[in-house]
Amino acid sequence: MVDTISLASHSKPSSKSADQKASAPMHGQGATAKTAKWIVLGSGKGGCGKTTSSLNLATIAAGDGINVVLLDTDEQQTLSNWHRLRERQGGLPSIRLVTIPLSDFVRAAREIEALQGVDLVIVDTPPGLDNQAGVSQLVRRADFVLVPSSQAKPDLDSAVEFMGALVNLNVRGAFLLTKTSQRWGSYRMAKKRLNGAGNLCPVDVRFLRDIEATHEFGLGINELSGAKGTDDMESVWQFVRKSVGI
Repeated sequence: MVDTISLASHSKPSSKSADQKASAPMHGQGATAKTAKWIVLGSGKGGCGKTTSSLNLATIAAGDGINVVLLDTDEQQTLSNWHRLRERQGGLPSIRLVTIPLSDFVRAAREIEALQGVDLVIVDTPPGLDNQAGVSQLVRRADFVLVPSSQAKPDLDSAVEFMGALVNLNVRGAFLLTKTSQRWGSYRMAKKRLNGAGNLCPVDVRFLRDIEATHEFGLGINELSGAKGTDDMESVWQFVRKSVGI
């Protein structure tokens, strides 16, 4: 849970200062190359849709001609397993993968910055996020943090707490409501609560079998012919794209 990593204990900076940027190496000294945008999928709880959202945003962005790197910081390597399945497919937009634990984030950042032509880095994070130093470096590095949550109370509690930590660190972000069932009363209550606690992506992601099936094939929802949920994820991508200025 977020309270175990005490993210909110950091003092709130007025801007991303040079000291903050030095906490994790970014964009080589004096570099003139285009700077990649970093999007982090983070929350204090597992099972809320971080990995599923990461891979689907990556495939949609890649389909738009954006050079994407996925960073898998979860030692369970669910995203990496998906990527291995993807490599067996043919004729798909290229998505590069870096797999390095969150505890070694500084090395991960350096490795990504050594890559050429990167437009966008999408980071999947582990459940729990109990590595205080790694989490702090990662979210401070982010241009935008998406905080996924289902409409279940434990997910909402964790997401709201995590967003509070981001606000305290002056990090831009938004909630993303996932695995939704709009027929349930908890859906309306979840939207009300998240809207009251911070910025909420205006489009939620429905609880659909097709979206979950992306893990089985190494594909994104936009690459599954006739799949339900493509509009959901494409709309989330448009929100994220606008938010980070890609």
